[in-house]
Amino acid sequence: MPYLKIQTNLPLSKKAERTILSHASTLVAHMLEKPEDFVMVALEPDVPMLFGGDDAPVAFLELKAVGLPARQTKKLSKVLCELVHEHLGIDKDRVYVKFIDVRRFMWGWKGDTF
Repeated sequence: MPYLKIQTNLPLSKKAERTILSHASTLVAHMLEKPEDFVMVALEPDVPMLFGGDDAPVAFLELKAVGLPARQTKKLSKVLCELVHEHLGIDKDRVYVKFIDVRRFMWGWKGDTF
């Protein structure tokens, strides 16, 4: 049920997209101690974006999960920023990460909710 969306203003090759998606999926599963079978990751490259009035490389990440532990957001922010820096070369000070803890009845799957 974890869902990570990564938006960046950088254009990416299909190979680069697959690589970061794969690494992000494994990372989220590990960090949240969830089976990777339940992790969904989306990547939106080449999005028109500015940060601080500048169009230098930038990324916005949104991590949603049922029962997302608030005590882990600092560590999650660190590792997600490192992931973006490693794979996209974006400086950590040009990355925002938004965390959303979703209540079970607000997350649907297979025609039901969690």
